[in-house]
Amino acid sequence: LARHARGHRFESCHAHHLLLNLMIYDLIYMKKYLLSLFIFVLSSNITINANSYSIFGGTYDYDDDNTTNLFGLNYHLSNNEIDLINILTINPVIGGLITAKSATMFYGGFETNIGADLIYLNLSSSAGIYNNGDGKDLGNALQFKSEVNLFYSISKESRFGIGSHHISNAGLDSVNPGTNNFYLIYNRNF
Repeated sequence: LARHARGHRFESCHAHHLLLNLMIYDLIYMKKYLLSLFIFVLSSNITINANSYSIFGGTYDYDDDNTTNLFGLNYHLSNNEIDLINILTINPVIGGLITAKSATMFYGGFETNIGADLIYLNLSSSAGIYNNGDGKDLGNALQFKSEVNLFYSISKESRFGIGSHHISNAGLDSVNPGTNNFYLIYNRNF
């Protein structure tokens, strides 16, 4: 009877491992698909109605033991404004980031700008696919990024600023350490 019970636990454990491996395979396949789609859109003749891009670089996970460098690129699709009840205008934003420890995230979401033309806050919220590479394990591939940037216009076409964002899986996994990041950011109109 004990041998049968142990065998049952083994079969159940084996089934769970098989299911976990299938889920990991699906996530890897999905990340490869999204990366391929992202590269295709950037390299093809498809017109994206973005009117600015941002390049940023700074410190990833500045308040933890996994601190490293961070670099990224955002496309701001401001020509695709969505007006929410005549109170708030939001725009789509897509982008990606990479760290010196090979962690990557590709994401999409919405943003809004608050303030004057000379100095303004840019707030955004995104969801994306994360791969920890040799960096911090954030629990799973699905992550959420909330971001705040403070921009100063240096000309009609360009802005320079500082920013910070937090990345977390929002409690979807029991492992949810999150990261806090800060950076310098340059934004330019197309």
